Amino acid sequence: MDERMNRYIEQLKAVVVNHPRLQEPGLTRTDMHAFLYRLCAQPDTFVPAEHREEVITNLLNTWFRFDVLQSVMEDPLVTDVHVIGTTTLVQRNGKKFEHPQAHFPSESALGEFIDRQLDGTPYVYAQSDPLADAILRGGYRMNVVGGPGTRYTVRDEEGRIVTEPRTIVSIRKPIYPFSLDDLVSLGLMDADTRAFIRLMMHLGDSFIVSGGVGSGKTTLMNAMTGDIPTGQLNLVIEELPEMAPLCEWAIRLTDRAENHEGKGRIDMARNLINSLRMNADNEFIGEVRSAEIAYLFLRMSLIVRRQTGTTFHSHVGLNTGVEGVLTRFLLEAADGAPSRASYLNIAGMMGDKIRFVLTLRDTRFGKRITEIGEILGFDFEKHALRWQPILTYDAGLDRFQFHGITDAMRERASVEGIEVALPRNEQPVRLYRIAT
Repeated sequence: MDERMNRYIEQLKAVVVNHPRLQEPGLTRTDMHAFLYRLCAQPDTFVPAEHREEVITNLLNTWFRFDVLQSVMEDPLVTDVHVIGTTTLVQRNGKKFEHPQAHFPSESALGEFIDRQLDGTPYVYAQSDPLADAILRGGYRMNVVGGPGTRYTVRDEEGRIVTEPRTIVSIRKPIYPFSLDDLVSLGLMDADTRAFIRLMMHLGDSFIVSGGVGSGKTTLMNAMTGDIPTGQLNLVIEELPEMAPLCEWAIRLTDRAENHEGKGRIDMARNLINSLRMNADNEFIGEVRSAEIAYLFLRMSLIVRRQTGTTFHSHVGLNTGVEGVLTRFLLEAADGAPSRASYLNIAGMMGDKIRFVLTLRDTRFGKRITEIGEILGFDFEKHALRWQPILTYDAGLDRFQFHGITDAMRERASVEGIEVALPRNEQPVRLYRIAT
């Protein structure tokens, strides 16, 4: 933005900041736009007609939303924004890059932005305690850390790398509510897999969606809620409000920090246990992040009326899909069991209700579902979970291979009176043996 435009913005801002109009409650962006437009036509705050919309938009973005970050915050493929003083790094579609058009001109401008975002919230950021972890309006999570102990690498005048104090703001956006059809267009899955997930959600089959950081786990599970049949009560339990459920009748329960007296904390475990008294049809956990929650998820799955689902962080390699997730999840759940239950006990619980494991990976072609397996039950004689591959993905050719639905799934569909056009699965049943 050139110097002349900055001058127009600053002269208009100087008049408006202390104007009584700005202090009126319930002032909307539309109201403010009309007010600024009138000021632009007055002699003391005149702005040429060809520049008015740009000047007004700049000011409105500053006051009402995300200032210089507005464009990246509106981008549905941007998930994370890191502001490091006057540098802005953006994560878009799994890749990080520096965004030269979305940086703050100075540390003081960034400080004003932080104050505006926290205004009206219970969170405080101050030099005396330069750390804040806030949930903003709209579900955005903003972490701020500053002070002399927070430094960033820069190059000095001679080109040497040095570190200097910087205020660091990390913003995690709620996921954009892509539908399953959107995810087909983005290449996360193929059309057969999309039809399979529709059937899975209509049958109410419970599931685990697993993958590494930024692989699309929450995005996929959120999209799956769009295929839940109508007329069902749904519960979503999260640490933070990251999901944007696409189903009707969705109750969201999130963690709450303790008050200034150190009381009133509500965590995911407490919400999960209490949710069982709410008699919902379906319950979904935003992410299993601890051993206790892994165990409670399996227990919950045996009690909830219809469907349960969760995301679970687990590295998905080229050759470690469904069985790798089973290993990690069973170990976590066994560690979280209050009475140190055996792996056989935990695996039996999983085989009773969890039907599908879906794995994701961020590949060079983009985010992809890499494997889907159906759990067919637990064989106590062989100490093994029986499962069958539904989908595999070739990471070298960027090609999905949908194997069809199992006889067990076809039978469940028949009982529910659902016609199925997907092919029959001819893959051999596999055994995932449990160490004893």
